[in-house]
Amino acid sequence: MPADVLATHVTDRIAVITLGSPTRIYFDAEMGDALTAALDGYAGDSNIRAVVLTGGAPGYFARHFSITSLIQLAEPLRASGREWPDNATYNAGFFDRAMALCESMPKPVVAAISGTCLAGAFEFALSCDLRIAEDGDYLIGLPETNLGLVPGAGGTQRLPRTIGAPAALMHILMGDAVNPKEAARLGLVHESVSGKALDRAMEIARRLASRPPESVAAIKRLVRNATETPLAQGLALERNLFLKLCISDAGLARMRSYEAANITSPARSIEVDERKVNRG
Repeated sequence: MPADVLATHVTDRIAVITLGSPTRIYFDAEMGDALTAALDGYAGDSNIRAVVLTGGAPGYFARHFSITSLIQLAEPLRASGREWPDNATYNAGFFDRAMALCESMPKPVVAAISGTCLAGAFEFALSCDLRIAEDGDYLIGLPETNLGLVPGAGGTQRLPRTIGAPAALMHILMGDAVNPKEAARLGLVHESVSGKALDRAMEIARRLASRPPESVAAIKRLVRNATETPLAQGLALERNLFLKLCISDAGLARMRSYEAANITSPARSIEVDERKVNRG
């Protein structure tokens, strides 16, 4: 794999994936395949507790999917005369597999949006569990309508599940990407920060990595499935996972630690001495 496509490293049980480079700012099939392979490896690695993704070029998370690649795909298909009725079979591609891994792996995935993040790049960010954007003069969003297209990698499905159908419809129809602060206000990202997005993303990832992985995985599973699971079924699964964690070594150790601390101050939340209960 060329070094400008994707780079990875692990620190503090956190896998960091860097997309592209100063000479490669667009998503394409090669980057998608490399990203899928990296995510697949980390998903099954018990030593990895969280995954952080960031951009490899100053001012970019990834600009968008390569328009050159789309034209190279579209022109032969147009010449072939093939058509796509609404009920045509859907065959997931590399992009879909990478996003499915982000959503389904039992560990949190944080996007550190370090610059421009449009169209396919933002669609990928929407599949991450948390999105942190650093303030700056760049844009985030889904501007496909300006090219006479629709988001083609899940944007019309994931954005309504993120900010609600009315707000998503307005954003996608207008095709007006927004700056990081406005993206945070609208709910496209969870936070915009004045410092480096990667620093804040790593801070969050380290905190999550210190928690029992079974608890983190259960929360992700429950919340991810909440909008598509009947309430009664979701409540039953929640209670079963709650009781399973209650009797676990990690759950009991943390509850006992909190009970021993005897915190009664109204200004203090549930606090646990990580040195005593975190077993790595």
